[in-house]
Amino acid sequence: MKTSKKVLAIVLAVALLLALSITAFAKTVNVGNGPASITMHIPEITDGRVADNTYKIYKVFDAALSPNGTGISYTLVDGKTTVPDGFRVDPTTGNVTYVRSENATDLTATDIAAIAAYVTEADLVATVNTTNADTEFTVTGLDYGYYYITTTTGTVVTVNSTKPNAEVYDKNEIPPVDKLITGASYVDADGKKALAEVGSTVNYTASITKKAGAENYVFHDKMTAGLTYNNDAVVKVNGQVVNPNASPVPYTIGKLGDDTLTITFKDSFIQGLADETEIVIEYSATVNSDALQIDPAKNTAYLSYGDENGQNSTPIKETEVYNAKINVLKNDDKGQPLAGAGFVLKTKNDQNKDVYYKVENGVVSWTENIDDATENVSGADGKVPAFAGLADGTYTLVEKTVPDGYNGAADQTFTIRGGDYTIANLEQNATVVNKEGAVLPSTGGIGTTIFYIVGSILLLAAAIVLIARRRTAADAI
Repeated sequence: MKTSKKVLAIVLAVALLLALSITAFAKTVNVGNGPASITMHIPEITDGRVADNTYKIYKVFDAALSPNGTGISYTLVDGKTTVPDGFRVDPTTGNVTYVRSENATDLTATDIAAIAAYVTEADLVATVNTTNADTEFTVTGLDYGYYYITTTTGTVVTVNSTKPNAEVYDKNEIPPVDKLITGASYVDADGKKALAEVGSTVNYTASITKKAGAENYVFHDKMTAGLTYNNDAVVKVNGQVVNPNASPVPYTIGKLGDDTLTITFKDSFIQGLADETEIVIEYSATVNSDALQIDPAKNTAYLSYGDENGQNSTPIKETEVYNAKINVLKNDDKGQPLAGAGFVLKTKNDQNKDVYYKVENGVVSWTENIDDATENVSGADGKVPAFAGLADGTYTLVEKTVPDGYNGAADQTFTIRGGDYTIANLEQNATVVNKEGAVLPSTGGIGTTIFYIVGSILLLAAAIVLIARRRTAADAI
């Protein structure tokens, strides 16, 4: 029994928590003593998108319900003498009707534009601010009427009647944005990380999906100091380059705030595209410095949209570029630092030829001539300047200059693996040991004496053998 009570208590607590969570996202705003209300359902906001919106509700016409609540009629708001284009007011009854189509259920874009021009701030009955935490809001205390609702999210507006209550959905959609690395020495499958040597070009592709209500689309891209933008952004739709100099101008490229690249799309261009059209932006950057695991070269991008204040934005998409280095320590065979040892680094090119590491003005390149290679020499502490800014690959360390009095060390091979962004892979270390050289044989000391002695002994042995044979022959006679 006690266990059952505990379980029931937990269930009730969870239910209460869920109820509180639900009510926390339902905002209610009361504007008067009227019998009607409008409930607005807000589009779901996920993935870190920001949508702090402002909804404005305008009364277009007054309305009255039939006694049974099924019929509704409209009249002009006090102070109004005209109606928007597409509507008419009966001079006898004062009733307002829609004249474009007798059985129409949806307004045309022309009708909505006419209503937008018709209402003024005097017709504003409610302003509601929402955040990502809100899933809906309800405005209560409204009089019966025909209402026009705008939002800072986008251009899609809602027009509806309170009969007695209206339940409407904001049809403005949040545009998805993505950013990928599409070209480097090594790129991960998801396009978010890459390995690239210093001085090489990294290619990027950003995509924006045009959604209903598109308004004030502005693409923002920011690169850290490890990347230099190449001023080569191209916008494409359906695989075709969009000419920035077309008339009317489709977009402008510039730099806002701390952006590295800003593309401001004109509403006339964006709104002329079908919903779900993908806008592709292609551009590149040059890797200009070491970018190890602890401090990769980053590139972030997002889209601001909605009202002209740019308060709404998509999640920030980030990519990272890394490169590697090889550290060398030079010691003698007694474990002491050894100065004056010179090293070069080699690898294979696409033709399977040996090429050697070369750095000029911080840019890595490769030469087939070892004499043109960058030779890093050990100092008094035995440390050799790092071979830095490397991409993935297999490299061989070659001792080109050997300190006096020492023998050269064997070559050492290193492999930098693509997709491995650990320090162990990106910052590899080697200790190279030189042994003192041994003294070569000389002509001093006993010299040729030993050869004379050995020769004399051999001659004496031969003479003894010869005499013995002669005696044996004489005895036989």
